[in-house]
Amino acid sequence: MQLLERDDEQRLLERAWREARSGAGSVVLLAGESGIGKTSLARHVADGLEGAEVLWGVCDPLGVPRPLGPLHDVAADLGEPVAGLLHAGAPPHEIHRALLEVLTARPVLLVVDDLQWADEATIDLLRFLLRRIARSRSLVLATYRADEPDPQPALRALLGDVARTPTATRVELGPLSVAAVTALVGERDIDPADVHRITRGNSFFVTEVISQDGALPVSVRDAVLARTAGLDADARDLADLLACAPGAVPEALLPALGVGIGPLRALHGAGLIARDRRGITYRHDICRLAVAGALPPGGEIELHRRMLEAFETLPDPDPALLAHHALAAGDDSRVFRYAARAGRVAAASGAHTEAARFFSTALDRAPRDALGARAGLCELLSSELFLTNRLTEAIATGHRAIGWRQAEGDLDGVGAGHRSLAAYSWYHGDRPGAVAHAATAVAVLEPRATPGSRSAALLGHALATQAFLSVQDSDLPTAVARLDRARAVAAGAVDDQLTVRLTVVDAMIGMMTGDGTARDRLHTFLDAVGEDIEVEHSTGWSNLANLDVEWRRLDAAEKALDRSLPLTVQWEYPLCHDWQRGVRARLRMLRGAWDEAAHDATAVLAESGSLLTHTWPSLVQGLVALRRGVPGADAHLERGHDLAQLFGEPLRLLPAVSALAERSWVTGRPDPRLEGAAALLADGGSRPGSAWSGGELAVWLARLGHVVEAPPLPEDSPYRLALAGRARAAAERWHELGSPYEEALALVDTGETDAVFAALELLDRLGADAVAAKVRRDLRARGVSGVPARPRATTRTNPAGLTARQVDVLRLVAEGLTNAEIASRLFISEKTADHHVSAILAKLDVPTRREAAVAARALGLLPERRRGSRDATVTT
Repeated sequence: MQLLERDDEQRLLERAWREARSGAGSVVLLAGESGIGKTSLARHVADGLEGAEVLWGVCDPLGVPRPLGPLHDVAADLGEPVAGLLHAGAPPHEIHRALLEVLTARPVLLVVDDLQWADEATIDLLRFLLRRIARSRSLVLATYRADEPDPQPALRALLGDVARTPTATRVELGPLSVAAVTALVGERDIDPADVHRITRGNSFFVTEVISQDGALPVSVRDAVLARTAGLDADARDLADLLACAPGAVPEALLPALGVGIGPLRALHGAGLIARDRRGITYRHDICRLAVAGALPPGGEIELHRRMLEAFETLPDPDPALLAHHALAAGDDSRVFRYAARAGRVAAASGAHTEAARFFSTALDRAPRDALGARAGLCELLSSELFLTNRLTEAIATGHRAIGWRQAEGDLDGVGAGHRSLAAYSWYHGDRPGAVAHAATAVAVLEPRATPGSRSAALLGHALATQAFLSVQDSDLPTAVARLDRARAVAAGAVDDQLTVRLTVVDAMIGMMTGDGTARDRLHTFLDAVGEDIEVEHSTGWSNLANLDVEWRRLDAAEKALDRSLPLTVQWEYPLCHDWQRGVRARLRMLRGAWDEAAHDATAVLAESGSLLTHTWPSLVQGLVALRRGVPGADAHLERGHDLAQLFGEPLRLLPAVSALAERSWVTGRPDPRLEGAAALLADGGSRPGSAWSGGELAVWLARLGHVVEAPPLPEDSPYRLALAGRARAAAERWHELGSPYEEALALVDTGETDAVFAALELLDRLGADAVAAKVRRDLRARGVSGVPARPRATTRTNPAGLTARQVDVLRLVAEGLTNAEIASRLFISEKTADHHVSAILAKLDVPTRREAAVAARALGLLPERRRGSRDATVTT
């Protein structure tokens, strides 16, 4: 069947290949409904490319996908070291880098077909390549069904990345027109309009319908099953067998299945099957589903059993495939064995979502009397649930594991289980529970911890967890004592995870006690690890960035998050990703980038199941809404305060109470909870590391008229300057730190008319409408004349779809400012300014900044240039 109405898409792919061969690689996603012709177009283009090395990997519709399945399909062609790393189950970052080296060294067309069935490790690989493909000589082409009702979150994230990445393109194939169907019908005695109406222009269905000699079928299933009419018993048996295989059946499997040449010839003659390098498969999954749907009830069980026994004859079968067939065959003992093995493979590959599903499946089929095996599976499952941010399930599963360990008398297992639950509980907002679990772990393990024993290493982990919890509570003397004990009991143990835990806690203690070298030590340690991070390393990055933001080292925090956030995606650590994204929301709020801050906060609150990750996003959402005067502020601020109360830690409580105080200042509504704020300030604000949050609360209480004693504050803290009555100096310091809202408030604190007018300009620019309105009311109440009126609000929806902040950036682009100058003017980082400019060029569909200014004027977003004036020189 000829390829029609795909010329534009074909030219785009061919151009992308030519550019890739010249050293400008890219990623193209080919989307469309099932049967629309995605794979056909990809094969047609691949066959016609000159000098192309085509590597074709496929994602199969397994119940739980194969980790890195498409890469395993092409491992032999990729050669060493990729093939060896895949076979050895190497960490994802090693496989990613090795693949990138291949794609950079030689021109390759890497096809990943049916991405809608991909595992998260495969999608993480594509996200890794997406950020680096531009310097390669290869083209990555992925196809996926755009009509899936609920794409998996990882695929949605990839699509979002593609939309934001200049080196990526998404192409969606539409249905064939009546004219195209007419051309395909040709001289047949069929009405093309009827065919188009029945098929809605779907390429595969059109092909099936016009191949029928009789009446038109009413469904694609009927069209496919018409091809099976007349098959003999052996051919029909093979058709049923292949329908139970979600992917290609290796040719080496055919003898074990008892398949001869006759049935293969019959199915090929009927146009049902095709052969590729992976083996024998239906020529389209629609065919397979149609045949599978016609199986009699229960008929698939025996078919899957035969497939399972055949796969077991291969030297190194994929445990994910074995688990799939064992599950469908109802063979619990094999499901238990193969699903557990597949879970370990998936976890090692960074596919933690798939690993959790495999472990859960294995656990459901585990022998009831195998308590140790069941406990071990529970521990593995609990860890994967924790990593994928399913805290409630992780905690419940951890308790099950402890119960079985106790029943077996395995006290090491009991202690390790309580240590894990301490971490899980803390992340889920249950600090008392976390403290209790950590104490129980120590009590269970301490009597057993002889030097060099496993119990001693486990006790080291439990003590390190206690030290971590003490650091979070700003109780550093206790943290130091516990850290020293952890080092002593675990001396001589070879345990990389424990080494990382101890290093992170030690550096946090140093940072909070004012050791000027501690941050650099931690940063150097984490940076040296590179991309080979475990969750403990990611926790180190999270705390490093969080403390940087806490102490208003905003540039340093941004650099740390730029380094770490992509790694949390690459390694599929959504819990760490959400925590760090919440920290970034706070960072962006302090920068004055409120749209970006609210975007981060909204995403975390919608997607994360960990209460820890909700702390900053709740406060950020509430404060941005409060300052702007939009609905929702109270609900978010109350939840932020409630979460801080759950943790009871000064570094969370102090900012949450400051947010309540700010609300009282803006709205004039008293809050009785602020009566206890002075006591909180005296306790929490005086603890090591809490000076900035203590200073913030002290300043807010002073604005409300409370008499407070200033906590110990660093010399360079603007809060110290403010509390000393030096509001102008505080404003200057906030300007240096890059926090425009805080700068504006300090200018208001001066009480000087010119300074307050300058503050209003800042507040208006930030969109702090509610705060600006209060300041204007206060000025008029003082009898100040000439109060600047509120400027006309820039519409947030405009013909180009730009946000208010992007309109601000566009104005400065039109003035000829560089990204660095825009960043300085708007109190954002240069990188954020660059992101805004790139987004503006994309939305306006123009290649240069000069053309962006011209397009903006044409759309009425900017005033027309005065006659006779010249455009500013714009840096491109």
